[in-house]
Amino acid sequence: MRYLFLFLVCLSSNSHAQIQGEDEVYLNSDIIDPEFPGGMEMFYAYLMNKLDKNKIKSEEKLLVSFLVNKEGTMEKIRLLKFDDMDTAVEILRALKNFPKWKPAYKNGNPIGVELKIPIIFR
Repeated sequence: MRYLFLFLVCLSSNSHAQIQGEDEVYLNSDIIDPEFPGGMEMFYAYLMNKLDKNKIKSEEKLLVSFLVNKEGTMEKIRLLKFDDMDTAVEILRALKNFPKWKPAYKNGNPIGVELKIPIIFR
């Protein structure tokens, strides 16, 4: 009986995974992902250009999360992992002034998608 319940749960959870709210965020892999202009290398280059290097602790490893909304704007920016508060504040300051992304699409319509990106300083 326990295995049947687990099997039914697995079947039902295999449908469309979506978080609904103010903005819809899709979690399925059948979407076209958002793109930063010039790709992720340009994302990191742009970030490094906007940072005050004096506030960055060397050997810092951070994990940032944000939503790329339907218009391509970054919002709901959060740091999920960080060690140094000064570095964290500087990263958040820099990310709040980023250019727009090309938004994600599902069925030809733009959608909001949450991204998690590691940032490592060496």
